[in-house]
Amino acid sequence: MGSAVIEQKPEKQKAEKTSPRTTAPRAKTPEPPESPQAQEAPSPTPSRAESRWELLLRTWQEIDMPDGWRAEIREAGIVLVPPPAPAHNDIAALISAQLHDVLPRHIAIHQGTPVAIPDQERMRAPDLMVFPRSALPQRRGEGVDPAEVLLVVEIASKSNADDDRTAKRYEYAGAGVPLYLLIDGYDTRGSSISLFSSPRDGDYDARTTVEWGKPIELPEPFGCSLESSEFRVPLD
Repeated sequence: MGSAVIEQKPEKQKAEKTSPRTTAPRAKTPEPPESPQAQEAPSPTPSRAESRWELLLRTWQEIDMPDGWRAEIREAGIVLVPPPAPAHNDIAALISAQLHDVLPRHIAIHQGTPVAIPDQERMRAPDLMVFPRSALPQRRGEGVDPAEVLLVVEIASKSNADDDRTAKRYEYAGAGVPLYLLIDGYDTRGSSISLFSSPRDGDYDARTTVEWGKPIELPEPFGCSLESSEFRVPLD
């Protein structure tokens, strides 16, 4: 799946030009003696320049995306991601159906809802994300707090598999997401499914990998074996 990049740079502030003025002289009035306790009022602090993250986030919020498209904030800037292939969506639906069977109703399973990682200047829109409904963003243009996320699932696309294997893995680990499930039909060693767990120092300490079509165990709070026998490799 291809993507389009929008890089937003902060605008330079223009210096204000002031024209000279002449004022009529005024008569001097005697000033009262200064009190020993009197202090000069502090000058107003100039408003700070908009940070790169704030600028990216504001631009991301204002994008009017075509139906089915997603926008992410990555290292390169804002990236527009086209709709996934049907087999890609089918995998997400099969996983979602299995998780609904084992999770209580107060746990949400979303496709495409963004997760915000401000300290990394990232906004990702996972293929599937599991989090408590109490952490649901209230407005459009807001992301889920990664501290609330229970599981993130990414389904690799042929044109973007490296982003799922490396960048997203490190970003989710750095944000403290406890479980990252990667469905990788384009693994050069053979199509595979990997579960990354125990995030520490910007990566995951543990990884479990099974062959495509084999079940993979999900720990608590899921406590289930996720079946993948019906998964089809997305063709995009």
